Amino acid sequence: MSFDLVLVRRFEAVCRLRSFSRAADELGLSHSAMTKSIRTLEEGLNVRLIERTTRSLAPTEAGQRLLKRAPDLLAHSEDVKVAISTDAAHLNVICGPVILDALGYRALLEFRTKRPEVYVAMQVMAPAQAIEHLVRQRADLLLFHQNVVRELADKKALVVTRLISEPYTVLFRRGHPLDGVARSLDTMLGFDWVIAGFDSLFQEALPATQRDMLLRRGFPKYRIPSLSACADVAERSDLLTVAPASAASALMAGRALVSAPLLGKARFTICAVTRADAVRSAHISAFIDSVGRVRAADPVVQPQIRPARKKKRR
Repeated sequence: MSFDLVLVRRFEAVCRLRSFSRAADELGLSHSAMTKSIRTLEEGLNVRLIERTTRSLAPTEAGQRLLKRAPDLLAHSEDVKVAISTDAAHLNVICGPVILDALGYRALLEFRTKRPEVYVAMQVMAPAQAIEHLVRQRADLLLFHQNVVRELADKKALVVTRLISEPYTVLFRRGHPLDGVARSLDTMLGFDWVIAGFDSLFQEALPATQRDMLLRRGFPKYRIPSLSACADVAERSDLLTVAPASAASALMAGRALVSAPLLGKARFTICAVTRADAVRSAHISAFIDSVGRVRAADPVVQPQIRPARKKKRR
């Protein structure tokens, strides 16, 4: 049996509403048609998906596994319908949360001035899942940190193009214990951090000395998928956060934050990833160019380096 997405949609409605009757009403079906749909799906997959009692129903373990994947399946089917039913070009871009905050939306605005006819969908997704989407042609372009791509990319299946390489900037509130004192990476790591989009693959790709230091310090303690949210948290606490140097100015605007360079060799190095077996379309190339243009136009914040406090002589 083919994997019928109509049946998956009906299954999702039954589980969400915990009722065959309410699901049937929502989708404009009869109760018998709804129960037959679920039975047909179960028979086709050769597995029970829903446990029924006289008073309640709930997905089985197999049903829970399908339910987790149902939103992606249904969303992808809608994307396919739109792409087939219109003549317009579509571009699906996947990136990490830091890249989306720091570059993505501005690259979209730049791209729109050059290719206003192209429909663009940008998503945040874990790297391993993003690679799978690209290989299965559910995405056209990935934007990820070079360290992550280095660990995941199949050189024969993917084309990796480095776009950006810049230092990181540490941000913390004014009056923080680090404000105005001599700093080292070890001193900075003595505080708790809140990070946007930190990935274990990124950590594994760091130089051994830095990786070991991060592991010893339990870095990072907090993760929030938003650079702006991290900056807000850092402004209101003793937490430290880090951002690409070119994004730091915008994050500091209107906030009582101080900046300092992140010591060590870690850099914000972003790559574009496309399929090797696909001819790069003009709009993919245009979006990649837009990322570069946005970065070139960004003023890089100059870290506020204050002289170390001198100890008073007694």
